[in-house]
Amino acid sequence: MSDDIPFAARRGEMLDRAVATLSTDARFPAGWLEGSLADGSGDAYSDIDLHLAVVEAAWDEVWNSRLSVIERIAPILASLNIAGAFGVGCLMAGPVKLDVFFERESALVARPRIAVKRLWGAPEIYQRFRLGDDLGDAAIKRMLEFNLMGLLQGATWPVRILARGQMNTFLFNEILLVETAIVPLMLLEKDRRAFHRNMFTRAKLLPPEQREQCARLVERIETSVRNADRAAMRDVHIEIFRQICSLGAAAFTRYGLEFPPRVENEMIDFFKREWPI
Repeated sequence: MSDDIPFAARRGEMLDRAVATLSTDARFPAGWLEGSLADGSGDAYSDIDLHLAVVEAAWDEVWNSRLSVIERIAPILASLNIAGAFGVGCLMAGPVKLDVFFERESALVARPRIAVKRLWGAPEIYQRFRLGDDLGDAAIKRMLEFNLMGLLQGATWPVRILARGQMNTFLFNEILLVETAIVPLMLLEKDRRAFHRNMFTRAKLLPPEQREQCARLVERIETSVRNADRAAMRDVHIEIFRQICSLGAAAFTRYGLEFPPRVENEMIDFFKREWPI
């Protein structure tokens, strides 16, 4: 990562201000990074996942004034509470993307963590963390099933969208299909965290030949739409769907799930029969 890139330079300055401002506040005995900046998968354009340990006696005060705490680092341009966590997603002045997670010091051991990068705090605090790269089969299985079955149950969408003449919507969704289905399914062959990784960084973690394969699919999608060639759109979609089914069935087998046996053939027959040409 290069500080010559403005985004990275602003991010570094934001982290320096966060450490200088919050590390001297007794309510926050520790602060650390998680996410891509902690696990080594980040780059110059990665955002900040800042975690703050909060002493129990100050919890209510801190959480109720969370925006004021964050604005001690820099002005907030826009923010939203993060569902399912004591966290706030922020766009900071700069701009810099900063997500801040508040954790009770008494409960730091409660959840497993993939990777942590210490910013401040006593070693004894970090010794309490449960660190480990493996999420466990149950968590992987849930995400695999949720993502793939969600995709398959809605698989009629290309025909419906093209029949309505929504060419740009088709282009967007078709590329998204590569990024959110084929890419993570390929990555899952070697990386058990595939479906838990940031969708915007997964493709770069693939081996070069698989990255090239995905790039060729996207190029075919773009060319077919640019030429308004609906037969070519159908053909590339069928190839994408076949790959999803092949990769998905193999992943389901590895994790003890049952892949729906009829979906591939019946949907390909449907695409060939009813695709709006």
